[in-house]
Amino acid sequence: MESLLLLFTESLPCWDEETVKISGENPDGLKALSESGDLLPVAGGYVLTQKGLITRENAAKDLCLPVTHAEIISDESEARRLLEINRMTQFLDRAFVTDWGIKEVTTRESFSLSPRLNDDEYFAFDGERVIATWPEHDTVKRFLSDFPNVGVAARKYPAPGQKGLDEWTLKNNLAYENFTVDFVLRSRADFNHYKNYPQLESDRYKFLDSDQLFAHKVTGSPEDLLPFIGKLHILLTLQRRIYLPGWFDIDHDENEDWHLLALVTDSESQLETLTRTLRSFGHELINPVNPLFIIGTSIERLRNQTEQKRTIYDWFDEETIRILRPDYE
Repeated sequence: MESLLLLFTESLPCWDEETVKISGENPDGLKALSESGDLLPVAGGYVLTQKGLITRENAAKDLCLPVTHAEIISDESEARRLLEINRMTQFLDRAFVTDWGIKEVTTRESFSLSPRLNDDEYFAFDGERVIATWPEHDTVKRFLSDFPNVGVAARKYPAPGQKGLDEWTLKNNLAYENFTVDFVLRSRADFNHYKNYPQLESDRYKFLDSDQLFAHKVTGSPEDLLPFIGKLHILLTLQRRIYLPGWFDIDHDENEDWHLLALVTDSESQLETLTRTLRSFGHELINPVNPLFIIGTSIERLRNQTEQKRTIYDWFDEETIRILRPDYE
């Protein structure tokens, strides 16, 4: 029963019966661990107590497993948010396997962004339409000018990498921004084949030869999503000009890599409203960093999915809503 406590990690600190069951574990022990004082019921789920941290550490040692960091969550609203991110993570991870390849899933992964903009500097409204303003920001224009090598032709030049970005950020008296994404998947098809290709030292975030799914749990209005989408634009731009110039969109076998942003609502009705609104905002939500897909799903939809798809492509094609796509206006 104590092994259940190993599910509680720094990135996934809050669990309930449903999330534990989806992960493949037996949730029956949660109540007993609460009664023993190892877990505390909060916001419909459970979080570790100080006693639970110690029991968890001992359980890891008994199983000859490394003792990973975990944290105690005391704020109820934070626990509720983290439980919903966990629920999304478990459902998305369950939605498909990766035949002939591997899935690398992280939760609440953080990325360092530079240039750093204010939340209202990524997009602006022109009537109902949204205009991407970040590419015209003076700092961004300077960045694009100083790092001009992009596309397959950039492969013949050395990648600036983290050192190059650090030097540029310091030279321009700027600071990094920490950008956290609720769920990140690196899908590596035919892994045994691609592992034979050389890795790139500049690939800080290990996106080489992978399709990526960035998922965000929607809790506010569509307008509230604009800073998040803008920061994702910066992250993709950094991959194309700093970390993997020439390699981020086309892999070693000259296949196109997919970059997907999945927006996850609670219900299908919320998803319908979100889809309608974002489409009315227009393609400036993706155009500056194409190819990028914005797709939609819901916890309701994921919960009702009865068949685990064989690949991310099957799931994308059969189970999601294509809100905005680079190949269709």
